[in-house]
Amino acid sequence: MTPLISIIIPVYNVENYIEKCVTSLLEQTYKNIEIILINDGSSDNSGAICDAIAEKDNRIVVIHQENAGVSAARNTALDIMKGEFVTFVDSDDYVDLQFIECLYNALAENNADISTCGHYRVEFDGSLKKIYHLSDNPEEIICMSGKDSIMNMFYEKICSASSGSKLYKRELFNNLRFPGYIMGEDTFVVYHTFKESTLIAHTNKPLYYYVQHSASVTNSKCNYFKFYDYVRLYDHIINSDGCDRNSEYFKSLANRLIENNFWVYMKLRNCPNMFFTEKKHIEDNIKKYRKYVINNPQAKPRIRMACLLSCCGMEILKKVYDNINR
Repeated sequence: MTPLISIIIPVYNVENYIEKCVTSLLEQTYKNIEIILINDGSSDNSGAICDAIAEKDNRIVVIHQENAGVSAARNTALDIMKGEFVTFVDSDDYVDLQFIECLYNALAENNADISTCGHYRVEFDGSLKKIYHLSDNPEEIICMSGKDSIMNMFYEKICSASSGSKLYKRELFNNLRFPGYIMGEDTFVVYHTFKESTLIAHTNKPLYYYVQHSASVTNSKCNYFKFYDYVRLYDHIINSDGCDRNSEYFKSLANRLIENNFWVYMKLRNCPNMFFTEKKHIEDNIKKYRKYVINNPQAKPRIRMACLLSCCGMEILKKVYDNINR
């Protein structure tokens, strides 16, 4: 008997997407699954669609709760799940029919704690872009320690920092839940589960379809302050890790912190008379950690250049950024 695998899906105002998402899971080649749909206070027909789908298959569990955000929805499901393993799927995405089978086989055959796969980004025009393509061999599986996986993830070489496109042993969540961030809650959980893992199996197959649309949180142009959660996230990671600051591992953390701090800083520039404290904190972070990036050959050239320009002042950096992005 194959082990039960729990699939957790937070649902909020996705009436145009949820049925395709759930159908792709019901048709999996791996059959012993439970699908937990957490309707997080949707104001459209999403909740009714979940109930209707659940009537057709007893592997689906639907919970309706007041809107509390994606982290709270996932945490509700983690508290009640019955599977030996767990994965997360966003309700506006969908997966390959072998998604669960491939991830489970990679994990089981290599005695790993987590398995990961590549994914396609479904662009606005419906075209597909392959992300995290490890090699030309679709059957290749690369096994790494949790620490090495974090390094490669932060250099964007091995897998995404999204909680989706991964299968986890249940026990990794015994003392872990999603934080109350609007942005970056995925990376928080992925970082902590990777850190607790002895071995992670990274598969080369792209099995997860990440759908781009204007209503998604990351594509929203309002409420720029939500992006500051990424600063809070990487402050937490780099201050709680306790690793040697001269190590290659620490350099990978600093690289990711700097990259996200630059990105958030440029977002907050759209609010010129607001968030002075937050902008100052980002500037202090850049000054504190840029030395670990400037001489790091694994860092992206544009990030190393941004660090160098910041030594001449943030105004110089902003002028160069504006000229490049005209």
